[in-house]
Amino acid sequence: MTGRFRLEKILITSIGLALTIAISSGCHLAGTPGGLSVNHPAENQAISGGNEVGGSGRLGEMRKQDIPTEDSIVAEEALQDTSQDELIILELAMLLPFGGPPGLAEFAQLIAEGVEVAAVEMSEALLDVRITSVDDQGDPALTRVLVRELEDSSIQGVIGFLEDTSLEIAGSARQIGVPLVSPTARSASRAGEGVYSLEGPDPVAAAEMARYASEYGYTRIAILHSQSSESVQEADAFVEMSRSLGLPIIGRYAYQVGATFFGEEIIEAQNTLRAAEIAALGLEEDDTLHVEMLEPVALFLPIPPEDVEFIAPQIVHYGLDTLAIDILGTSGWTDPRVLETVDLRHTTGVVATSFVGRTEDRNTSIQFREAYERHFQRSLISGVPALGYDTVLLLIEGLKGGAESPEEIRIAIEGLHEIEGAAGIYSLVDGRILRRTEVVYIDEGILLPIG
Repeated sequence: MTGRFRLEKILITSIGLALTIAISSGCHLAGTPGGLSVNHPAENQAISGGNEVGGSGRLGEMRKQDIPTEDSIVAEEALQDTSQDELIILELAMLLPFGGPPGLAEFAQLIAEGVEVAAVEMSEALLDVRITSVDDQGDPALTRVLVRELEDSSIQGVIGFLEDTSLEIAGSARQIGVPLVSPTARSASRAGEGVYSLEGPDPVAAAEMARYASEYGYTRIAILHSQSSESVQEADAFVEMSRSLGLPIIGRYAYQVGATFFGEEIIEAQNTLRAAEIAALGLEEDDTLHVEMLEPVALFLPIPPEDVEFIAPQIVHYGLDTLAIDILGTSGWTDPRVLETVDLRHTTGVVATSFVGRTEDRNTSIQFREAYERHFQRSLISGVPALGYDTVLLLIEGLKGGAESPEEIRIAIEGLHEIEGAAGIYSLVDGRILRRTEVVYIDEGILLPIG
């Protein structure tokens, strides 16, 4: 980090529906020194410290006025000493629903904070990163229009799209294939080439769970998953690896996307795993079942975080633990939102995959926390801003080599391997972003690595 920025006074002008904030980092940064304006302007206003974005009136005219300060003088001298042939300028956009529903808007603000820190921390003497923030208000129709207008500008990549629908619409709206990177959507594979997300199906992690199950010595496994394509892909990967290891899968149950009650599926899985075995013991209704007499079995649930909130309490309610049925899962169970909001007793005892780097003993994670707290002058209490930071990191890593055409950019991004971010270590595999994972045991919200 150079620490050299130009402080720019920002003029506000009325525009259409979009909210724009331009961030420039590197040799200069719009807004306050080392950051963008943290107070989003009112609707129909544009704040800019960078170049004009787009040719239509929707994104509005962006103007700026310099204020001489000590930081600005240093930065101006640095700019004058830097040859334009040497300086690499990356112009990115951040499209988020700041004006959308309250919960989504709050999440968007946390992502934006991570992007803001990235704009400061990724500054280099010969790298100028300019990020323009645009508000799509959570409106899919507006998302489509804004993506097309951003493509008509000098924007080289777009960050944002928190929901699956938003990312798919953005992907289909593109005319020239500008790269899109989402921190949270799981639909990148359905949105077209050059569309990526930090979230999504992770068949590698599911296969790792099958290896763990085999090594542990489970005699039978049942699977309960969503009918979403992402959950199905992970279940398929688990089944394929289990078969190669000789691990019996004796039942597979799928529930509809959006379901909130899973009693029928849980009871079927429970009976499949234990009914015959318990019957063979010849126990009467009032007899005591000693679980040490039972064979080790497990229920594997490769489900998204939002489903864990509903399924986890119902697994406890139906008493799977009293029948010594272990619960296995993928990274939906170790998602920060799950660990923060789901009752600890409903996840304690689950063995699942977790992204390496979720613990805060890695250099990059520590550095991000320090940078965040230094920049905002407050404690970092959420894991969400790290996702915004890492989204910018991966896009910059793919673009800074000088790739220009959509195909060159796609090849550059998909060649990334072992990129260490604030929330994980990332590699591109078969066109999708995968985070390195490890198998962990959840104990009162604490993730304990196994093996």
